[in-house]
Amino acid sequence: MSAAHHAPHGHGHGHGHGPHVPHVHSWWNISLAAILGIAAIVAGITAWRGTVLNGHAVESFTLSTQSTNNANTMAQDAERSINTQRTLYLEYQQAVDEGDTKRAATAYSMMDSGTRSAIAWWMEQPADNRPPSPFSAANPAWPAPSSIIDARATLDESAEQLEYANDELANSHTLELLAALLTITFLTGGLSGVFESASAKRALVAASGGTLILCLVALVFMW
Repeated sequence: MSAAHHAPHGHGHGHGHGPHVPHVHSWWNISLAAILGIAAIVAGITAWRGTVLNGHAVESFTLSTQSTNNANTMAQDAERSINTQRTLYLEYQQAVDEGDTKRAATAYSMMDSGTRSAIAWWMEQPADNRPPSPFSAANPAWPAPSSIIDARATLDESAEQLEYANDELANSHTLELLAALLTITFLTGGLSGVFESASAKRALVAASGGTLILCLVALVFMW
């Protein structure tokens, strides 16, 4: 009777003092899960944004090169046209001075309409108040200065596109740096599971969170 009487008591005592099951979802595990989840999203957005900016930079570099080529072509064409029209004018003027109307007419017919207009305007001006040559920037009827201005404007546009491309490329490189920094978040987060010390876990989780916040702020400012 005595053994039977004490057996249930011993069994009940064992239930009351069984092994304590640790709380799995501790604060650092929850924090770490949130940090790593947000870091994964930010890393994806950073990589996407960097790819977009890099694409814009390549496009701007291409447009800049095209604009430079166009500007050079325009400048060369303008210079070639100016030299040709000046040669024709000199030949025309020489034929007029020599009284060779046929050669003068031939040279005049080979001139373009802009040069003819420039000569007509120049001849209409008083002799003491006109430019020394029809091919002067002061002659409003001469189209060559406008073509040179267009070439320079195209070259300026090329420079602007090149500057924009450099800015976009620099931003893309900065985003690549942010993506590299985000790996620290994953690294420190992964290491937190190795240590048993609560203080070590807190320090690693705090490092992960700090790095993530830094990257988030930088991404917002660069957007």
